[in-house]
Parts: sequence; structure tokens; C-alpha cells
Amino acid sequence: MKRSVTIKDVARETKLAVSTISKYMNGGNIREENRALIEKVIQRLGYQPNNAARGLRSAKTYTVGLLLDYTGSQFSSKMAAHIEYELRKRGYSLILTGHLDDPEKAEEAARFLVNEQVDGCIVVTLAGGEQFLKPFKEAGIPLLLLDRVIAGEEANYDSVMANGASGIYDVIEYLIRKGHKKIAMITGLDRDNTGIVAARDRLRGYERAFEDYAIEINKNYIMGGDFSYQSGYTEMHRLWRQDEKPTALCTANYDMGLGAMVAINELNIKIPEELSFVMFDDFEFSCLNRPRITAVRQPIEEIAEQAAVILTRRMNGDWTGYPQQLRIHTDMQIRESVKDLNIME
Repeated sequence: MKRSVTIKDVARETKLAVSTISKYMNGGNIREENRALIEKVIQRLGYQPNNAARGLRSAKTYTVGLLLDYTGSQFSSKMAAHIEYELRKRGYSLILTGHLDDPEKAEEAARFLVNEQVDGCIVVTLAGGEQFLKPFKEAGIPLLLLDRVIAGEEANYDSVMANGASGIYDVIEYLIRKGHKKIAMITGLDRDNTGIVAARDRLRGYERAFEDYAIEINKNYIMGGDFSYQSGYTEMHRLWRQDEKPTALCTANYDMGLGAMVAINELNIKIPEELSFVMFDDFEFSCLNRPRITAVRQPIEEIAEQAAVILTRRMNGDWTGYPQQLRIHTDMQIRESVKDLNIME
């Protein structure tokens, strides 16, 4: 029978000390060149920590909870896959569940994860449902907030998210430079969602671009939504019933962008001839659509890696720099969905 690969094998192959390998596995800070070497050797050897033995020694389960809003969305599924990969490299398995933006379901999911004795949890929060975090606090389970952080809670928890304000600023500035002034945005700020930092920050990026270019905002172009497909669809129909139509539209996330695009097709609006269209989040649909859609791409791999690094440190008792809030830069992908109004026809 083939012998299992051990941490000593990894140390021998990397020519690093066992303590250095262990420090990496526990989320500690090591040199970048050593980190890259360890990950390369772990992948080549197929090293898998023996969590059962580790758990007996440390009274830990070596599992992490991942509590998302909706596990079936493009963003959530890709994020979950990358987080699982990053945690697995560090010797942790993942328990995935969702709350569907429902406070009761969120509390049920939280208690489920606490009962599973997870060592830590990564959470996408929901507006009006902060109470569901209480079981984690009572159990002393380290938390990291991901993507959608509740206003006022940033100071209380570690968090990792894309810098939505700068991402939206970049794409709105791009529209302005193409001659657009009548720019609408589906923000995701319906109901209690004014508390969601991601939605709030993305609207702030929109407003700041107008301010910097001394363009007055038409308040009628700031639409609501709740980050769902249905709200993007509904808000697009509401927008197009206005007497004065915008020349461009930006949606604040992928699901609302999909809903808006379905409505645009139903309304027989030609892109970009009648309406330029951009969106926050960049997945397969952006390139499959014709014309291809200009979009803001979130660095999902980097967000997942940083979330795993920070939470692993907390689970191993390192609370240095707590709370740590990271905002990761986005990248704009320019395609064919924006009309240049500076060009005379």
C-alpha cells in the first residue's frame, strides 16, 4: 500500500524546516518565495493533512463554514470553488450553506455550522439580519465577512471584498469620456439594503465620477434593486418607462445585469446604438452576448486567497492587526457595448 505523504516529505522536498511548513499550514507569514515553493511541492506530492489526527491533538475539526447569500449564482459558485481550494491547501475542509437573503434561514444556517463545530466561518451577510451572527460570537468562532459587509460592522470583523467604489468609478468615467452624461444605474439599494457596504460603495463610485466631471446627476436615473436577477429585470422596465431615456446603463452586480439584459431584449433596445450597457462583475455572459459587454472584473482568486489566509491565522490564535479589512482592486474589461457619442454620425 502506498505510504501517505507527510509534512516531513514536504520539508525534505522543499529543503525547508518542518516548522516553516507548519507555519504555512497554520496561516503564518512566511517569505513569498517559500510560500510559492511549498504550494508547488504540496501539489506535486499530493500532500493531504491528516485532519483526524490533527483534531485529536488540538480539539479542532479542521472544517470551515462558508455561508453565502445564494449558492447558485455565478459569483457565489466561483468564489466557493476558489475558497475551497485555498482552504484545502491549508488543511481545512469546507461546509457550504446559504441563506437566500432571509434572516430566519441565515440564523438556521449559522446554528447548523456552529453545531458542526467549524473552526471558523466566512460569511456573506444580509441587510437587517445581523442578529444571525450571534451564534458564532457566543461560540467564539472566528468570522470573516466577504463581499457584502453590513454598514457599521466593518469595525467589528475581518473582511475582504473588491473595491467596488473604484471599480464603478472607472467604468462610469469611461462612459463619460465617451460622451455620455445621461447615465443610469441599477444600484441594489432597495429596502434595507442601504446598509450593505458593497451596494453603497458602488453607488458612491457612480456619484464621485459625476462630481469629478462636474456633471449633474439625474436622480430619476438612480434605480433600486436588491442584487437579484428579478430586481434587475423590474428596474430596467421601470427605467425605460421614463420620458427622458438615458444613453447608458450600469448595473451594480452580475445578477441584476442579467435581469436588465433580458428586459432590454424584451423592449427591443439595441445595444449600443440606443443604450450603452456596462456591468459590475464579469463572467461568461459578458463575452457570449453580442455585442460583448464592457464589465468590471472582481479578482475572485485573490479575494479567496486573502480570505483563507486571514481566517487561517485567526483560527490558529493569531489576532495581529484585528480587524483587518482588505479592499482588492478591480479590473475593467473594455468591449463593444458602449457607443462613442463623441463621434459624429
